[in-house]
Amino acid sequence: MKAVILAGGEGTRLRPLTETVPKPMVRLCGRPVVEYILELLAANGVEEAVFTLRYLSEQLRSHFSSAEFAGIRLLFAEEERPLGTAGSVRAAVGALDAPLLVASGDALCDLPLREAVEMHESTGAAATIVTTRVGDPREYGLVLADSTGRVTGFVEKPSFSQATSELANTGIYILSPAAVDMIPQGEKFDFASDLFPLLLKNGMRMQSCALDGYWCDVGDLEAYRRVQSDLLEGRVRCSLPGKRDDFGNLVRGRHPAGRYLLHPPVYLGEGVQIGENAVIGAGSVLDDGCTVAAGATVEGCVLLPHSLLGERASACCAVICAGGSVKSRASLLEGSAVGEDAAVGSRAVVRPGVRLSAKASLPDDAQASDHLSARGGAVSRFDDDGLCGEVGVELTPELAVRVGCAVGSIAGGRPVGIASGSDRCSHVLADALIAGIRSAGAGVLDFGSAFEALFGFGMSCNALTLGVYLHAGEPGAIKLVCDAGLPATRRVEREIELALARGEFTRAGRDGFGDRIDLSGIGVIYLTELLRLCPEGLSGMHASVSCANRTVERLLENVLLKLGCELGDGIRLQLSENGVSLTLSEGETTLDRKRAVAAYCLAMFEQGRDVAVENDFPRALDRFANERGRRVYRYLLCPADDADAPGRSLAAQQQCTRDGLMLAVVLLNYLRKNQLSLAGLDRMLPPFSTGERTVPIQLPPSRLLDGLGERAGEGVVIREEKGIVLLRPRKNGSAIRVFAEAASWEAAQELCVDFEKQLKERIRREEDRGGRG
Repeated sequence: MKAVILAGGEGTRLRPLTETVPKPMVRLCGRPVVEYILELLAANGVEEAVFTLRYLSEQLRSHFSSAEFAGIRLLFAEEERPLGTAGSVRAAVGALDAPLLVASGDALCDLPLREAVEMHESTGAAATIVTTRVGDPREYGLVLADSTGRVTGFVEKPSFSQATSELANTGIYILSPAAVDMIPQGEKFDFASDLFPLLLKNGMRMQSCALDGYWCDVGDLEAYRRVQSDLLEGRVRCSLPGKRDDFGNLVRGRHPAGRYLLHPPVYLGEGVQIGENAVIGAGSVLDDGCTVAAGATVEGCVLLPHSLLGERASACCAVICAGGSVKSRASLLEGSAVGEDAAVGSRAVVRPGVRLSAKASLPDDAQASDHLSARGGAVSRFDDDGLCGEVGVELTPELAVRVGCAVGSIAGGRPVGIASGSDRCSHVLADALIAGIRSAGAGVLDFGSAFEALFGFGMSCNALTLGVYLHAGEPGAIKLVCDAGLPATRRVEREIELALARGEFTRAGRDGFGDRIDLSGIGVIYLTELLRLCPEGLSGMHASVSCANRTVERLLENVLLKLGCELGDGIRLQLSENGVSLTLSEGETTLDRKRAVAAYCLAMFEQGRDVAVENDFPRALDRFANERGRRVYRYLLCPADDADAPGRSLAAQQQCTRDGLMLAVVLLNYLRKNQLSLAGLDRMLPPFSTGERTVPIQLPPSRLLDGLGERAGEGVVIREEKGIVLLRPRKNGSAIRVFAEAASWEAAQELCVDFEKQLKERIRREEDRGGRG
């Protein structure tokens, strides 16, 4: 069988390791990862392999100068320009008359690939994707498949809220000649974004083959350290260099002379030197020719060839690249990395997650807190409400600057909208955020103190596609938004997360800093827009306004007075502090936010217009729209792709569904024009009530949701006799939110309780089976 090994990527997440070494040549326990891959392919019947090369290609050619390894004939195909994953394969193989195996050059596994080949042949699939189950889906492309394994779709690196599958795409494919022929020659073409969607569109069978065994994408430094610990622990079926000693250590050559302490398992390469009283912790790798001086401490680290850890120095879960030196009494803290031939001075400290690039130098007694990368702390990943944390602990001005640098780096020349709460703390954090954005060369439209609904209007009014809202509450949050204040997509959030993790920000020169434009007067334009929503006024209407945010309350009261509405008795308008949510009540009738939006939908349907709402809004709105010949579009909290693009596009034009003040004016105007009471309006709406619960979890959400209902973009929908339930994981995977709708409030609450119990029972069963983690 013939295989193609994708080996052209730059491995940016593995820097500084890959600054001077291509990913396939990264060493695992004394051997390049590509050697393990080739041995696996040979054991599964591959006789010829072609490397697709681009980045530092000569190193691979020279390492395999004999053009043979493990009985496999090796060929090399150099890309003159990037062709994408599929495009590079097409250029490398030419015409085929048999299935082709494609593998990544930077993943370690021991999967039984013959089984995938056999399944490919037995099903007659155009393409077979080798999958494996993962607990945390956020760094993987997930494969959606039916009960027979036939692929039905994909979700690329989702948050937990959109992950309805545990099947990760391993990057190992078996392709039929017909599938390869569909890849255009000489064009940039990827498997995930181009070829596989094309196969599905054309109705060609794609098969998922879930295999048991070890698989790890060696994509970042944490995975790089972990995979070597797994090798030492014997979790991977493969051939390792050296021999095991009586304590389980893997030794290549002889044990170093001297008195020191090893906590097995440890890898010791050839020519390693260890000083008196040094301590080497379990899972550590000391590669050929490296030195650990007297009194030094190594805990779960990788020291590559000819690196040095000086006297009484310490390194914890760190990587020291080839030739790197850490001098006496220096400290490498968790997750840090020292590049090839870089030097850390005596008594210096490299902070957690910080990376020193190749040949970098840190002076004696200095601290490195931000070079190639720095730790984002407890708020380096987005949750439903943004980057959340306690102000002054996780949410600090330092973090705000770094988030600003990340936002400015991805802005691509676009201006960024910024707004914050009115308290002093919010202002300080906003100033830090703005400084970071401008330092990356992006301009800022500063809306100053503005509640979220007003900020959304400002985003829409100025056609901004990227914005940040900062709220210094308990907890505080840095919220990322896109068009017209809609929630940011997963792609944008992930770019920010990666920039924070790597510390790789755009740095503008002295003349390249971005502008800051003061738009704090946006409230005047907003007030005008609120008045414009009701050109005939609200004479004869009576209403009262209440809100914990006095700015919001006074603004709506001012608008109502200008429109001729009398304040006092009548309809009570209750607004959330951020101005987003509206509840109306009169007598015994109450319209909560979702019924208030349903009333807006009714007004739009009567005008012959469709409406877009969030995905967790009641499904009763769909039937309500169909009965009137209209449609309800839905958009996701954090889409990993463009599946909700029509809904987002429409929602950007309909601010009322996310703006309680606008909605209040529109509904009061509707009641006046149609001479309706609130009770009369309520009777015109579909009969639904809603309930919500949150169930904390420690297991992968997709495992708990598997088989419970139909996929709904984010989470699953279950239709019961009592009503409908949406189960949607939080973005960080810490909980599942239960959204229930039924004809009555009592029935909705019962559904919430029922599914809360079901989820807890599933959690208990999984934990009893040892499913945790």
